[in-house]
Amino acid sequence: MIKFFRKIRQKMLNENKFSKYLLYAIGEIILVVIGILIALQINNFNNSRQETKIEQSYLLSLQTEFEINLEKINNSLQNNKERVNAVEDMLTLFDANVLDTISDKAISDMLYSVFSGDATYQPSKGVLTDIISSGNLNIIKNKKLRQSLASFESKLDFLFLMRNTITNLKSKLKNHLNKNGSIRNLLMDRGREFENKSISDSRNNRQIFNSIEFENELLDYYLTISAANGPRVFGGIKEQIEQILVEIDLEIN
Repeated sequence: MIKFFRKIRQKMLNENKFSKYLLYAIGEIILVVIGILIALQINNFNNSRQETKIEQSYLLSLQTEFEINLEKINNSLQNNKERVNAVEDMLTLFDANVLDTISDKAISDMLYSVFSGDATYQPSKGVLTDIISSGNLNIIKNKKLRQSLASFESKLDFLFLMRNTITNLKSKLKNHLNKNGSIRNLLMDRGREFENKSISDSRNNRQIFNSIEFENELLDYYLTISAANGPRVFGGIKEQIEQILVEIDLEIN
């Protein structure tokens, strides 16, 4: 093909048809430019199609990951709500009239409910971390979704601060129980048997509810775990997860 066009150009030059040669040369240039543009367009189309394919794969993986995260945060909200209720019940025991109506086993059950487990949330973010660390977040075309995904990590920062605060407050409560109560009696009330007697057998956990210090520490703990279910921690994380899932659903073909 190139030889063919070269022969035509040479023939025109030999015949001294410069004006025709010039028009032909311009036409040839235009054809070459058009060919390049078509090739670029095809290449861009292929690249765009490949990016869309990658984007859809990411979106499906993110959808699965954030559905798991939604289930986890709902469990955290429910568990923390139960813990808040348990602390509310225990706070009533600082009223002597209420304390006198409660059995030792009921007191042990309340203490166990408050001290067992933690108000925490451990997100699944392997897919999200991989997308961000690989620099592929821009493959996701939805700007709002990109921003929500990019800010999800920062949403967890306050959670970690809150968790540390809760851990410290809970540690103070446990220390108070260790000094002024009886873990052994708590376990026995819940069905644990010990072969030998102990010096703590005569100690009753009722007496810790005569301590203003313990009440203050319990109130601090109560206010903190109650706030954990609010918009700055669990509640806010759940809202963002739900928004991300809505945006992902809109983008999946």
